Amino acid sequence: MGEQRRHLTQASEARPAGPGSSPTAEIGVLPATDAVAATHAAPAGRAEPQPATPAVPSRRDAAFSTFLVVAIGVVMQAGSALAVRVIDSVGVIEALWLRTVFAAAVLAALRPRSLRLPARGHRLGMLWLVISLLGMNLCFYEAISRAPVGIVVAVEFVGPLTLAVAGSRRALDILWVVLAAAGIAVLANPSGSAGVVGILFSLASGAFWALYLLLAKRTAGNMDALRATTLMLAGSSLLLTPFLLASGVRIAGQGRAILLGLAVAMLSSAIPYFLEITALQRVRASTYSVLLSIEPAIAALMGFLILAQPLSAAEIGAIVAIAAAAAGAGWAAAGRAGSALQPM
Repeated sequence: MGEQRRHLTQASEARPAGPGSSPTAEIGVLPATDAVAATHAAPAGRAEPQPATPAVPSRRDAAFSTFLVVAIGVVMQAGSALAVRVIDSVGVIEALWLRTVFAAAVLAALRPRSLRLPARGHRLGMLWLVISLLGMNLCFYEAISRAPVGIVVAVEFVGPLTLAVAGSRRALDILWVVLAAAGIAVLANPSGSAGVVGILFSLASGAFWALYLLLAKRTAGNMDALRATTLMLAGSSLLLTPFLLASGVRIAGQGRAILLGLAVAMLSSAIPYFLEITALQRVRASTYSVLLSIEPAIAALMGFLILAQPLSAAEIGAIVAIAAAAAGAGWAAAGRAGSALQPM
C-alpha cells in the first residue's frame, strides 16, 4: 500500500483509503466516506431526501469490478517491482524522489489548481499527512531494497489490519491478528528471503500506513481525492529534495533510471488513480477489501516475473495467511461499518 495505498480501512471506516497502497495508498483512500456524506447531506432548511436503494450489481458489473481491482493490483505491484530496478541503479532516496516528482507532475497537469494550499487552519494537518505518507513510502522502498516485494507487501498489510480490528473483542478478529502474526513470524526467519531488517522496515511502513489513514480522515476529508493526493505527492517531493541534493544527485546522467522512474510513477500513482475511481463506483467496500487482499500474491508474482525473486513454500504459506487475515478483517470491519450506516 507503501506504495499501495490504500483501502483495507475503507472497511474500518466504511471508510476514510489505500495501500496497497496506495496508492491510493495514497490514492483512492479518501472518497468513500466523503461520498457517503455528500450523498446524504441536505442544504439547511430543506428536508433530507431519502437515499436511493442501491441497485443490485449484475454479474457483468461484478465481473468487471473484479477485473478492475485485479488490474489495479497488477499495475501497482508491477510499479513496485520496477522501483527495485531504479533503487538498484540510483538508490532509495533518488528512486522515491523520481516517483513522487513525476506522479505529482502528472496529477497536477490534470488539474493545476489542485496545487493550491489548503485553508490556513488545515495546513499543519496536511504537513503531518505528507510526513506520514513519506514515511510509509520511504520505509516501503527501504524494505523492497532488502526483501522480496511479495513479502514486503504482505507484512505491510498488518498496519491497516490492526487498525481495522482495534478495540474489537470479537474472537474472530483476534484470530485474524494471530494468523497475521504467525505469518510474520515465519517470514522473519533470519535464514529466510526477507531477513529481520527487511521485515522491520515492512512493519514500519505498515505502521505509517495506519497513521496515514487516521490522519487522512481528519485532514483530507474537506477536499477531493485528486487535490489531496496531488498536494501530498508534491509535499513529499519537496521534503525529499534536500536529501536528494545531499546525496550528490546520483540520478544525473542516469537516463534509464529516470525513464523507469517515470514508468513507476505512472504505474504506482496515475493509472491506479483512474482505475480505482471506476472500481469504487461499482463494488462494495467489503468486496473491495477482500479483493484488495490478493495484492501480496500479485506482488509475489510480479517480483518473480520482473525480478526473478523466488519464494519458499513456507514463505508462500505465510503470505497467504497474512492475506487471509487482511481479507477477513476487512470484510468484518466493512460489515460493522455498513450496519452502523443503516437508518435507525
